[in-house]
Amino acid sequence: MISYQEPDGSRPTAARDAADGGERLPTVDSMSRLIGSELVSLVEAADVGHRCVSGSVLYDPNAQPTPFPGAVALGIGLSLSGKRLKPRLEELEKAGYVGLVYKANGDSDELLRNTARAAGLALFRASDSAPWNQVAEIIDAAIAPHRASGRTLVDIRPGDLFDLANTVAALAGGAIAIADPEQTILAYSTLPDQPIDDTRRNSILRLHVPQTEQNDVDYRRVHAASDVIDVVTEEPGLRRCAVAIRAGDTVLGSLWLLTAAESIGADTARVMREAANVAALHLLHRRTAYVSNLTRQVDLVKPLLFEPEQAEVAALKLGISAASVRIAAVSSWPPQPGALETLQSRLRLFDVVRTACAVRLPAAVCGLADNIVYIVLPQTADFSPRFHHDAILRVVQNAARLLSRPVVAGIGRSAPLGRLEQSRTGAEVVLGELFRDLDEGRITPDSSGVVADQESLGSRLHLRQIVMELQKAGHLPGDHAMAIAEYDAAHKTSFEESLRTYLDAGGNAIEVAKQLGLHVNTVRYRLSRIKPLFGIDLDDAETRLLVWLQLWGRHN
Repeated sequence: MISYQEPDGSRPTAARDAADGGERLPTVDSMSRLIGSELVSLVEAADVGHRCVSGSVLYDPNAQPTPFPGAVALGIGLSLSGKRLKPRLEELEKAGYVGLVYKANGDSDELLRNTARAAGLALFRASDSAPWNQVAEIIDAAIAPHRASGRTLVDIRPGDLFDLANTVAALAGGAIAIADPEQTILAYSTLPDQPIDDTRRNSILRLHVPQTEQNDVDYRRVHAASDVIDVVTEEPGLRRCAVAIRAGDTVLGSLWLLTAAESIGADTARVMREAANVAALHLLHRRTAYVSNLTRQVDLVKPLLFEPEQAEVAALKLGISAASVRIAAVSSWPPQPGALETLQSRLRLFDVVRTACAVRLPAAVCGLADNIVYIVLPQTADFSPRFHHDAILRVVQNAARLLSRPVVAGIGRSAPLGRLEQSRTGAEVVLGELFRDLDEGRITPDSSGVVADQESLGSRLHLRQIVMELQKAGHLPGDHAMAIAEYDAAHKTSFEESLRTYLDAGGNAIEVAKQLGLHVNTVRYRLSRIKPLFGIDLDDAETRLLVWLQLWGRHN
């Protein structure tokens, strides 16, 4: 719904209609109330709060703004400082704009606010984590004058769920939310003076319904019902009802109404049923577009990660302009086999991770290969490795909750586009190490340790890479380790376990006895048999190092 200048250079249709009295467009002040403050907040009114907002425009700071009286500019990539800031905002004001939307991304916006105030422009600050497409949808949904235009459900552009939610809210007389089967909020109405309770408020903030036993029960009831049903709400004076959105026997989602009316009348129920039928078409449209975009993205991420000679071209097509990139590898634990029946679960993991990244890491691109979801993280000065680590930890925790199984992520080092294989293989090595940590109980599935990078794993990861190279060269597991393993297997002894524990403990027989639950004399006897049986001199430092490395490599 983003608007542009008319081809003939005249005023845009929305602006003409508003001026002619055909529609009641929102003012800057009323639009700020409509969109709330969770994702976009009004920070400067600049004495233009009474002026009408007629549309939104994608604004290129390096080009002359498109003339559009009453428009709000979406300042994607706008710098908050510099000599050009003042003339840019003055150009917007001369082109008829009433406001500008920007992201601070952790920088001070004091200069921008002072300049906007002097130029007579309202300023809306968008949340740093909110994708620009979601910001645009919310703003355009708030601008659309549904109540005055007399629009019907069939007038809505295919796939525009925010527009649909607002239209249904106007017809039903309450607040509307549209959710998918996993309780993710796809859209919600933004009309003024709508009722709200804690469930709706938290759902909008998180873009997901709060995970409670009652909410799970309510969603199962709605999905199983064939008509509109009442759902209990704890807020006095409010009622909630919902209807499943279906395509044949397939549940595509659900449509929810929160109203202050004493009862849900027959007319409201009819509107809900009709809206569910229309919503099914919109969801199918979105799904078709999503699958097309998804296929294209997966097809481009594979050469980016696995074909170095094609990496720069793939990055260009994906819109990645950063000189260096970091790769994260995400998978569920324990890793699933490559059987055909696991395809659906792999795709669901990819979908969950990709959706979460759209909120927390909007610049990231996701791909899928075998059982691993890859997250491509362009490296910029705005986001530190710590920020990426914390964001991916939240993505992983969200995926684990939705999939009801542990999810793990390894992060590789930053690398230029031509050598992304280094970052990818590094991420895969970290992922494998985390699998071993989970298998052996060194970390728990619900801990923050399920996300790690090469730096945080330290010497253990370096040692594993050395062992891998020695194994490829045929130097490991080595004669000493194999001889001990074969002897233990033939004689039902435990020399390998005792020797490994002894070397790990720095030669402390008492500590070995504690760890193995043995008498210290038993440990000392076993150690005394090492040289006669295997020819290993434990008094020689280089021999100890070699044997330890062989035993470590055999078990890692």
